[in-house]
Amino acid sequence: MKKVFIETQNVQRLRRIITSALDTEKGRPGMVAVWGEAGSGKTIAAQALYVNSGYYLRAMEGVTQCAFLQDLCYEVKGSRPRSAAACKREIIAALDGERQAIFVDEADRLNFHRIEDLRDIYDMTGAPIVLIGEQGLPTLLEARSRIIDRIPNEFRLPFAKIEPADVAMYALEAASLSLTPEACTVIHTATRGNFRRVHNALLSIESAARAAGTNEVDAALARTVCEQQKTRRK
Repeated sequence: MKKVFIETQNVQRLRRIITSALDTEKGRPGMVAVWGEAGSGKTIAAQALYVNSGYYLRAMEGVTQCAFLQDLCYEVKGSRPRSAAACKREIIAALDGERQAIFVDEADRLNFHRIEDLRDIYDMTGAPIVLIGEQGLPTLLEARSRIIDRIPNEFRLPFAKIEPADVAMYALEAASLSLTPEACTVIHTATRGNFRRVHNALLSIESAARAAGTNEVDAALARTVCEQQKTRRK
């Protein structure tokens, strides 16, 4: 399978939110929260979108304030000052007046004080902070009114399960496979609409289709492969 990026409905929603956040006047609520189950495609979407509109940082488990701000400063400025305070000053100076977003993946891993550091940067620069995590992220953010009040309802995005149409598009673009509507339904049901599971299923379906000398996938082939995968997982 080729490595491709498809515009699922989740991606389209996130793109619209980022565009709106970048247009939000400094001083008004404009932080963003994105959450969903592992494998839903949040990271892929963030990595694709930040290229044209900002910076991307993956939060590490148990990271200290200084290490976190050094990593962020390196992304923004290409430098790693020794102290947390110096990092924050350089980040704020670089972003002040620059309409670029900061995408922070695995944000639910962060100590809450690190999110407060991001709030400081947002307040001083107006650069949108996009917090990305799993289902527990909203609970973490709601624990502090100073954070959740800066995330308007329209900038809160739960990543939904992908649609059968997304399965068909991904199969065609990544593997040149033509899926019948019934095959899409079989794959969507078996994977519960989880993007990572869809990817794994299509890898096996691609191999089976190639072995059969076809790029047409019907429900019978899709069901056989999905059932084989289910058996192997037991």
